[in-house]
Amino acid sequence: MSHTKTGAVSPPVDLADLIDANPMSGLQWRIVVLCMLAAILDGADTFSIGVAAPSIAAKMGMPLPTFGAVFSAAQFGAAGGAFAFGPLADRFGRRLMLVVAVLIFAIFTFATALADSRGALIAVRVLAGVGLGGATPCFLSLASEYAPARIRASVTTLLWAGFPLGGMLGGFLNSYLLTNFEWPMLFYVGGILPVVVALAISTLAPEAPSFLVGRPGAGVTLAEMAGRIAPALAGQISAGTRFIQREVKLAGVPIRYLFEGGRGPVTLLLWIPFFLTFGLLVLVVLWSPAILRNAGMSGPNAALVVAFHGLGGFIGMASSGKLLEKFGPFVLVPALLAGAICTLLFGTVGTSVPLAALFDGLIGVFIGIAAAGSIGLASWIYPTSIRSTGIGWAMAMGRVGQVVAPLLAGAVLQIGWKVDELFLALAVAPVLAALIVPLLARRVDRKVAMRAEA
Repeated sequence: MSHTKTGAVSPPVDLADLIDANPMSGLQWRIVVLCMLAAILDGADTFSIGVAAPSIAAKMGMPLPTFGAVFSAAQFGAAGGAFAFGPLADRFGRRLMLVVAVLIFAIFTFATALADSRGALIAVRVLAGVGLGGATPCFLSLASEYAPARIRASVTTLLWAGFPLGGMLGGFLNSYLLTNFEWPMLFYVGGILPVVVALAISTLAPEAPSFLVGRPGAGVTLAEMAGRIAPALAGQISAGTRFIQREVKLAGVPIRYLFEGGRGPVTLLLWIPFFLTFGLLVLVVLWSPAILRNAGMSGPNAALVVAFHGLGGFIGMASSGKLLEKFGPFVLVPALLAGAICTLLFGTVGTSVPLAALFDGLIGVFIGIAAAGSIGLASWIYPTSIRSTGIGWAMAMGRVGQVVAPLLAGAVLQIGWKVDELFLALAVAPVLAALIVPLLARRVDRKVAMRAEA
């Protein structure tokens, strides 16, 4: 029990209730921005390896079509990091593990510039991917805890929009660096920036409330946090206030709950758009610079084209949450079909920089809406008690798609497929995802209706 200044017993405080009942404070927006910086690093790194691929392949004497294994290495590591860092974050703290993941990424991104063989390059890319993938569940869960439930889908999709934003910023930066320096400078800069981000997160972002509640000595931090989230109650909350957590942890292995209560078919269906949309996005990012340069486009121009993909992806992902809230899940169907058309057209542009930038940017917009919208679907489909697990495993399926897609593209190019044939095949992916969305929408509509009635 805690006491007010008059001696009366004050009720326990649930920070989740305070967050839901109040507008976003400066503290909460600061956490979202810091977490978004981690997503920006992910996008910038993915775009950098794609732009540098032709130069690295030439240095090591690798045929460019065999570079698919290098592209997939970081995504393979990211899938492992996503699986591993989620439980670690629950045990040791989300902020702490986010900082650790970003530093791992920093070290091995810097090491990418020093790799002197194909095997060494693949190894450092896997380890850099562990850091990238490990950061994802940490920053998604950390920011989600500080977002009110009414706008959590919008905050989550805005947060993930940091990935294409990083690609856009990285694309323009890469164009400048390639114009004035050799390709290793991309990874020297890419290794230094995450250290700055890690320091900012460790000093400016508090730990997640669910991790602090019940821990010895956390009362002062929780009281200060509550006062900043709900300023009107600041005078009623002190270090002696008892804080509680309403979330009930389920016993046993969380993954099994994704397949109980009739959720098994929905879970499997949900993984399909994650696999297809995230796989397509990263494939376009990784392979389009190499394909454009192989067709005769300069390295800086190819980097600029990819920057427009990042801009489009940022616009699509940032707007996805609002579109879902206004029009419902069926809005993803026209986005996916439009993305399929733009993917098909991108394969026909040759060395035209304006057309390549246009269609690459539109792929980012439409497939970005669908990819981020898939995260919103997951947040609606799963109940609170298993939402983190549901989103985490769906994101892992997206990472698996990011592993498989570059490998398949490299394989078909190696056997002689033409660029337009490759992108014709890629255009099938969003069409398949569009067929799945109506099946998921029926489940989402029931969940939304139940919440509205409540």
